[in-house]
Amino acid sequence: MGGQTASRLFNLLPPLMPLRTKYELIGNLWAHYGPSSKKMLRVGLDATVDDILSQIRQHIEGVVVHYRIPENLEKRFNWLAAGDSHVKQDLLSYLRQKEKSLVVEGARIQLPIMLEHLRSEQGQSTHRLAQVLKIGNHELDVSLEKNFSGIALIDPPSKLSSAGTSKSAGDYRWLWWVIGIAVFLFLVTRK
Repeated sequence: MGGQTASRLFNLLPPLMPLRTKYELIGNLWAHYGPSSKKMLRVGLDATVDDILSQIRQHIEGVVVHYRIPENLEKRFNWLAAGDSHVKQDLLSYLRQKEKSLVVEGARIQLPIMLEHLRSEQGQSTHRLAQVLKIGNHELDVSLEKNFSGIALIDPPSKLSSAGTSKSAGDYRWLWWVIGIAVFLFLVTRK
């Protein structure tokens, strides 16, 4: 599609689009361009479900609500809202509230079951249960641990490669595979 044709479609479509389609498009834009965070909530068996949910809500409110949308994304929202700032704000609020409430509700349902399992006889050999809560580009790893006490929000531990090499060395792992395959093919064709 040419630039002029796309421009005409972008000017024509917003007033004709159903609200549900606008919500879907904005959700996709937000997920792609929005800020990201990754945290871990360590929870001991002495914590209550209400305390855990309070920490989850507090974290989600902090990372999902308190940021500015990038200017290029603002322009896309203006296109989708056809210049109506009230519609734009309604769209943003709708998405924030819907995602937050779904994530917290899911945690509210699953946390008691997870805690009960770890505290029960059937959970004797289970030392940790985890659930990843995700809103857009934000992740909260809720980790229920037998050998921990209280609740703590921390940065997740960095993943080390199995060979103990730096990340940049791991980026060239494919090269070793290529060399290995080349040597193998050389040896096989030589016979």
